[in-house]
Amino acid sequence: MELCNFRGKQESISEALQITLPEHAVISVTGSGGKTSLIFAWAKELARSGKKVAITTTTHMLRHAEPLDEGITITAKDDPERPGKLMSPGDEVLERLRDEYDVVLIEADGSRGMPLKWPAPWEPVVPEYSDFTVCVAGLSALGRNTADVIYRADDLPDRLKRETVDVNLLHAMLSSREGGQKNARGEFRVFMNQVDDDIDRLACAYRMQQILGVFGIQSAWGSLKSADDLKIAVILEAAGSSKRFGSNKLLHDPGDGLPMVSHVLDAVRPLDVPRRILVTQYEEVAGLAGDFDVVMNDCPDLGISHSMQLGIEAAGDADAYMFCVCDQPWLSTATLERMLEAYKEEYKKGTAAIVSLAFEGKMYNPKIFSSKYRAELMSLSGDTGGRQLTDAHADALLCVEAESEAEVTDIDRPV
Repeated sequence: MELCNFRGKQESISEALQITLPEHAVISVTGSGGKTSLIFAWAKELARSGKKVAITTTTHMLRHAEPLDEGITITAKDDPERPGKLMSPGDEVLERLRDEYDVVLIEADGSRGMPLKWPAPWEPVVPEYSDFTVCVAGLSALGRNTADVIYRADDLPDRLKRETVDVNLLHAMLSSREGGQKNARGEFRVFMNQVDDDIDRLACAYRMQQILGVFGIQSAWGSLKSADDLKIAVILEAAGSSKRFGSNKLLHDPGDGLPMVSHVLDAVRPLDVPRRILVTQYEEVAGLAGDFDVVMNDCPDLGISHSMQLGIEAAGDADAYMFCVCDQPWLSTATLERMLEAYKEEYKKGTAAIVSLAFEGKMYNPKIFSSKYRAELMSLSGDTGGRQLTDAHADALLCVEAESEAEVTDIDRPV
């Protein structure tokens, strides 16, 4: 994690944002592009300094899969309509937290995982007693199509509508009382995330802090994630109708007494990842999933792209998605681990954002895509899959060689 402000590199989030916490502080975090990451990183920082910290939400937040540091508590209710998400515990509980904890960190906005957002009329939901409101913005949006990277881009005022995101649009959105400052309580700050050692984003952050300073807004920037912090969701696509095979090939025994899908489940299960998701149309396959999150695909005729999109939605705020098909029964855990490590190493260098398994110069599944391609993945249709993205972003592609041809062989093409 790297943090900077106009004074240079800073050692803590509180220092970077120039925040001196009062007794029983309440901090509401709004915006997009790293709210949850900021909240949990800040909670760890505060807990390690001896503070008792509560994390909660006034809207919704993803369930945290990793163990919490001592001194940190999550207070929220399960959302019955959105598995894997938490919802506000209610006003009475929120107010009580203020008295019971040294610091209360509130996720007060939603953004569907996109780098920027324009608030709906009812957003953000910031309690009046907040001491600080921190708006997060993801600079991965810089230079990209507004429709692809701004949640509710269609709702932007006419004066802000344009084709691509630039510095002028960023500062106008963040400084606006209708945008970044909407419903802000207490002192207002901006954190620009996802700089990630990118020279254009760094220049943008430096320029942004100068412009925001003219409006009296203090800001900081940096990257909240190291390679070790990356959340990579593994998404298994098991919804195909097996028309060429003639029966449900996922339940076919390739020769050792186990259904083919079980081989892939067993290869994925040992991976050190926060989320394993199985997308299927078959109850029999879902019954084999065990500890995987199961998403039922009720429209398999929409093609493999629909399964990918269901998996992406279930993955929430994942930083990357590893897509595996379930008709490669000889794929090994070791190869999947090499792919994950290769992705992390490239992330450290700021280079490849797509990793594909390959054999003798030809690409195969699985593939890993950075979440920066989320909008493009969500726009795919039919049986296109990820090949369209690997062709369009060849400069961001790294291939990892399979150990043998068997690993890349599906049941339609036995060795």
